[in-house]
Amino acid sequence: MRLANILRRTAFTFMMLFGLLGTLFVAGYALDDPGGPTGVGMTAAWVLPMVALTGLALLSPETGAPVLTFATVLVLGFTVFDSVVGIVPRDDVGPVAAITVFALAVALAALGLHRAKLAGVLMIAAALVQVGATALGAFVRTVGEGPGPGALLGSSSGVVVLPVLLAGIAFWLSGKYADEHVRPVWPQAHPVG
Repeated sequence: MRLANILRRTAFTFMMLFGLLGTLFVAGYALDDPGGPTGVGMTAAWVLPMVALTGLALLSPETGAPVLTFATVLVLGFTVFDSVVGIVPRDDVGPVAAITVFALAVALAALGLHRAKLAGVLMIAAALVQVGATALGAFVRTVGEGPGPGALLGSSSGVVVLPVLLAGIAFWLSGKYADEHVRPVWPQAHPVG
């Protein structure tokens, strides 16, 4: 049980530091280019949901678990769809899918304090789907003539994937050692009366 707590707290601390540094970097970049109200809006579009989901996971993990599970499914579906179809013009707007996975991972790390195994599984899935979607998108855009898979790890997706994957593994191991269940439990409605 002691090892589980060490893994859980280490993964949480690591992801919060990564989240803080990543937020400062991405927000600074957006506030510089395009800057102004557009940069503020672009930053708020992912920072506000990240903060709200992180707060939900910390303050109400029993509600946060199913909400973050659903959010993970939505984000990963968007990531794959955007990589193949190119919904968001990356050259004009930036790496929206990678930033979305980053913001989600920070919130999942907060969930990891209470539901380590579930958070770990979701973070591992997010990392693997993100790198897979990036590779698929590169293949679709260049019809197999683009850079090799190693070049993907140097992109914004690669910068996000490795820390999320490592923290996810640490959370998963923590939950495994603590004998946690993965399945999110939906809060039960209490009859009024």
